[in-house]
Amino acid sequence: MRYADFVDYSTLDPFKRQVIEALGPTWGNVLGLGVRVVPESLGQPAALLDFVDCDFMLAFKSDGVGTKGYIADAMIEAGWEGDVSALYAGLGVDLIAMNANDLVCMGATPLALSDEIASGRSEWFADEARVAGLIEGLRRGCDEAGITIPCGETPTLPDVINPETAYITGSMIGIVKPKERARWGQSLRAGDVIFGLASSGLHSNGLTLARRIAERLPQGYLTPFGGWTLGQELLTPTRIYVKPVLEMFEAGVNLHYLSNITGSGWRKVMRCRFPFTYVIETLPEPQPIFRFLQEQGEVSDYEAYQTWNMGVGFCLYAPEGEAEAIEGICAEQGISVMRLGRVEEGQKQVVIRPLRITYSPM
Repeated sequence: MRYADFVDYSTLDPFKRQVIEALGPTWGNVLGLGVRVVPESLGQPAALLDFVDCDFMLAFKSDGVGTKGYIADAMIEAGWEGDVSALYAGLGVDLIAMNANDLVCMGATPLALSDEIASGRSEWFADEARVAGLIEGLRRGCDEAGITIPCGETPTLPDVINPETAYITGSMIGIVKPKERARWGQSLRAGDVIFGLASSGLHSNGLTLARRIAERLPQGYLTPFGGWTLGQELLTPTRIYVKPVLEMFEAGVNLHYLSNITGSGWRKVMRCRFPFTYVIETLPEPQPIFRFLQEQGEVSDYEAYQTWNMGVGFCLYAPEGEAEAIEGICAEQGISVMRLGRVEEGQKQVVIRPLRITYSPM
């Protein structure tokens, strides 16, 4: 099975580039206020707004949990008899993680999120256990990322959204202070080490393919897996990397680039706009969920590594001399880190040598 059979990035990505190009003239609308859109940040994990006469920038980002929420709703529909609140708590954490992890890539300290939870019918919000779990997850995610949620929206969209589920998304702002902390790859150099930070599992990307595989199984999401169910495993909250990364910035660690490994999997290793070859020499052993999905869905390594994080949720790019500091801070935060490979001169591509896989830009 292939992710592209359900979601085609070759169609989505050109649309996003078209929007950015078409709306470029609108940058002038805010320039008179002393606010400059940083063009180098476009296409990166978050956009940067430079307050020209001040000593800071703002980073801005919108993202959601994708179709992950559908799994929790489908489990209830299938007769799940466990703690409903626990299923939805992870989704609240996911929403914070998907936005905050992107902001911190730009050197920003996340500040606040405006959530939007849209359903196909108002009754979705009447389930007290579901709502309590989601709110608890949002609170926990806020504490982990050090942010607040001062506002939000709960639209009901009949005939647009599946009436049995909800779409959970939001927009987040962060501050880059001092401005020199801003990162979009301008410091990336050949010879930099690529450090991979361990994921907590599937996170919130590639779920459409995972759902299709799960739904083919006789017991679906209620299939026993690792001491609980497959659905619970897929709903494991996305890890939030904000605290260790901010600690690295505060400690003066010379991070040249950062990439959140989300949609498109290990293709995100080459997200920097400058042409380099990213050579991967060492791979972590993926969590059992990835091998299970590969086997059940007949998913090749090539497809798996361009769809899922395969055990690496975040990448740091830094000189060799920063290794001790990076590894020490990650250890203090309880996050495993591995030296995956190096940045080399050459055409833009990711070369995963242990698997003999090469990814070029789409």
